[in-house]
Amino acid sequence: MNLDTIIHPVRNFAELKDEDVTAFLCGRESKSEGPYLEFKSEFPRGDKEFDIREICKHIVAFLNAEGGLVVYGVSDRVHYPDVPFPDYIPGLSLLPSPEDVSKWVKERIYPSVEVPQMRVFDVAGRKVAVLEISQPVRNKPYCYYDPISRGTWYFKRTGTGVSTLSPGEIREFYATALIEQAAKFLRSGELTMNADASQAAARRQRVEAHKEFIKSKLENIQDFGFVGIYALPAQPVTIPWNSLADFVTKHRLDFSEEMRHYPNIEPFQDRVSVGYFPRAIAAEVKSTWRATLYMDGMVAVDSQADEFMGKYDVKNLNPQWLSYQLQRHLQMGRALLEGIVDAVHLIVNLEQIENFHMRLEDSSFRGVIGSAYLGPHKPVEREVALTGIYLYDSEKRNIVMPDVIKVMEEICRIFGFSAPPPTLWDRNGYLTYVKGLENSR
Repeated sequence: MNLDTIIHPVRNFAELKDEDVTAFLCGRESKSEGPYLEFKSEFPRGDKEFDIREICKHIVAFLNAEGGLVVYGVSDRVHYPDVPFPDYIPGLSLLPSPEDVSKWVKERIYPSVEVPQMRVFDVAGRKVAVLEISQPVRNKPYCYYDPISRGTWYFKRTGTGVSTLSPGEIREFYATALIEQAAKFLRSGELTMNADASQAAARRQRVEAHKEFIKSKLENIQDFGFVGIYALPAQPVTIPWNSLADFVTKHRLDFSEEMRHYPNIEPFQDRVSVGYFPRAIAAEVKSTWRATLYMDGMVAVDSQADEFMGKYDVKNLNPQWLSYQLQRHLQMGRALLEGIVDAVHLIVNLEQIENFHMRLEDSSFRGVIGSAYLGPHKPVEREVALTGIYLYDSEKRNIVMPDVIKVMEEICRIFGFSAPPPTLWDRNGYLTYVKGLENSR
């Protein structure tokens, strides 16, 4: 039951105004008390003080049901059509403070529960207090505990009244509550799993649609393999197209070395794309590396896996180059999405690498290291918090990030390594691919 809609169809409890409660009571919207509503002429009192047990009794009763509202300062005559407004509203001359109610709930209701909200309204010049008791998610049943007698009472809202539960009813309530809560958690888990599966399917479709667009713009992924690196924002995003174009122009020199050399920005309806064209290989060569930024916030980098295009005897994936590309890609994603989202879903996709090995770029070694590609694999996926991505213009620009290390660990296992080769970064985490070439990489 949505308790907020009892008094007003749109405003929640915290937004209610005097005129909202006045209209509710004047119009007698509630024809009678029911499982979610109780009217009381006043806060119950003993000889000199408020009757704490009686006040907590209704809170416990609603907690053990589905929550509800207790309206103080309104008599049962609100249901008598021959009694005009506001004659059925005696109003309150004395009422406890919200701090008092909070103290009673914390000290006398067990298990611990969220303190009900209490608000006081002016209705026809008279004070009316409304207590909103939200339905708890777990821990039923609740009881009232008297610290003096150390007695406990279990109350439950039934129809239009409150009943005190017998020992047998309490035992049955416990059993029923356990079953209900288990069912709720099961449904919640199923909904979460379904939502996760739906999001994963949407991401896969999003990436596949991009790959269909991009592969025709790359030179030769059939022979030289394919690497796709994608950062998808964790929340829905809309970035103006002009902002994407301005971003690429402004940051031409800030990220991957290939990005420095794009001849022009290629405009598309919902994205901008720039490519690296190795003209020294052939005058009409297609791009071998490409960055694409989408209005929905996806940041994509696609490349041939063998950057040297068969220069060596075997096809190679350079792990130094790949760790550098991952670092710069995430830094570009943070620069674009900073202040818009708090995380990205990173996907690294390798294709057409069946005949590949890994090769280290080192002046003293030009051979194949480790074993060749081991066989079928899945894309590497990881949730990355933006705060864990080192800023492109900070002192940590070239210090390998923990998320890059984790991704490289998984990729290296695809090629038979139990851990990334030690030459990908030095003992201080500085990326080997950048050393000595900081001005161009």
